[in-house]
Amino acid sequence: MTAIASASKQREFDVAIVGAGIVGSALAYGLGRSGRKVALFERDMTEPDRIVGELLQPGGVRALYKLDLIDCLRDIDAVPVEGYHVFYGPKSVPIPYPQEQSDGRWGKGIEGKSGKVEGRSFHHGRFVQKLRNAAIAQPNVTILESTVRELIEDKQGNNVGVIATAKDTNEELHIRAPLTIVADGCFSKFRRTHGSTIAPTVRSNFVALELEHAPLPSPHHGHVVLGPSGPTLLYQISTEHTRILMDISGEKLPSAGKGDLQRHIQNRVIPYLPEALQPCVSKELNKGQRLRSMPNSFLPPSMQGQNKHRRGIVLVGDAMNMRHPLTGGGMTVGLWDAVHLTNELGGAAWKPEDEYYGQTVKDLHDWNSLKPALREWHWRRKGLASVINILAQALYSLFGADDENLEVLREGCFKYFELGGECVGGPVSLLSGLAPQPFLLFYHFFSVALYSIYALFMHPRKDPKTGKMHTPGFLEYPGLVLRSIAVFYTACVVLLPVVFTEMRSNIPAFAGRAKEMPAATAGKDGKNSAASWLNSIPIIGPHINSTTIRASRQTWFWNPGDRISR
Repeated sequence: MTAIASASKQREFDVAIVGAGIVGSALAYGLGRSGRKVALFERDMTEPDRIVGELLQPGGVRALYKLDLIDCLRDIDAVPVEGYHVFYGPKSVPIPYPQEQSDGRWGKGIEGKSGKVEGRSFHHGRFVQKLRNAAIAQPNVTILESTVRELIEDKQGNNVGVIATAKDTNEELHIRAPLTIVADGCFSKFRRTHGSTIAPTVRSNFVALELEHAPLPSPHHGHVVLGPSGPTLLYQISTEHTRILMDISGEKLPSAGKGDLQRHIQNRVIPYLPEALQPCVSKELNKGQRLRSMPNSFLPPSMQGQNKHRRGIVLVGDAMNMRHPLTGGGMTVGLWDAVHLTNELGGAAWKPEDEYYGQTVKDLHDWNSLKPALREWHWRRKGLASVINILAQALYSLFGADDENLEVLREGCFKYFELGGECVGGPVSLLSGLAPQPFLLFYHFFSVALYSIYALFMHPRKDPKTGKMHTPGFLEYPGLVLRSIAVFYTACVVLLPVVFTEMRSNIPAFAGRAKEMPAATAGKDGKNSAASWLNSIPIIGPHINSTTIRASRQTWFWNPGDRISR
């Protein structure tokens, strides 16, 4: 804590970073090592305790290696992650990560014993503290344990620093820096005024318990249980502890104080878990362990640094871009953002990637030179970020909704995984962050849709009247043709709106200085037109079901030109 205590002596830096979480700490380390003088602000440097940000995909491990932070995964009782195991009723299918390749096609990661590319799962706080310690060890990084209250603007309205209050002394700190990077997470204080004119949307919440010595069917794997109330995730966070995340749809949770939430878990979640896990989860629930929750938000990325009224500030991480945590890709996206931004904005002393050595060092005071660099970062991150964002939202729509056509797609997705080979290898390379290829995502998503339609005709199904399994006959084919059209249309409704949000640059449309922003952009409901446009898209709204799909025929399918022009 010595670096924190003496931090207020220096008042001018190259970069001020708000938030010492995963992305902020990694970025502070990278920029500091590159030669930039960095002030890293964090209101509380004690170990954080969160229920998400606990599973790092192999793609994120590769980013840590690029940043030379791979040691942050050591000595925190992290558990190797070798893939996933999906459970759907009495059936299950393994989805292993691919084998390590001698040609290095996946990049370098952490050495494991499985022979596969591996991720890691861990206690969130332990990992964050490792990253913070790595940042503190950099001579160019100064940690300020303080709360950033506001941003400093010059006469032209450019951001030139921050005003913060020190935690222990309540001293007011005025820190000057030509560039401020805001990485203060999903509840960002500065998003609405400086980073995005799109409002995040919440479709569901994760409710968490921590299990001791849980008998997982597949140790060292993430477990995804597809139940009637939504997906449930389980993964080890240490050698003794397992996290269970139960998805509860809707913005508001049932009341825990009245016991409604506990009854929901007891009746709608636990009975659909693998039998070996049910007693363990019931035990933790019944002994009164505090039910912790986290909203599952979606926020499309906005291109930073392009609005003339917000020069000098950039948002990163969950402050700028969020997706449903079902696929565990948030940390991977954030760590690669740290790699790209260190390459683009760092000094000459060090770069995470060799190709950037020798390039002209950007003058952080010259926004005209930073503006194209930030545009380059936005599009460079697109390959990985768009795949993770689209995959997360699309899979949650399949796994978390109750529409009958989505049920067909969900069952078809599970059967597609059962085929094995590339039907598993392709999707898991996308999920793991190893293959940032949007067209590969398109290929497999619509392959799932077509295979779901094939299964409607060729696979035995339960008769809703008799409860018996039967294969459709020729007399049922006309009805199945119509059903197939509805299923394929539903697949398009699930995927394409999210794709269009990724295709847009989403440059924030701030019309004036930050202090003038609320009156200039907020509507009667406190949201702007961009947010309203996004919220009206079925996939992004609170819940996709038969009602929203029918409504979308009027707002999306039948009037595409009108929808895009808004």
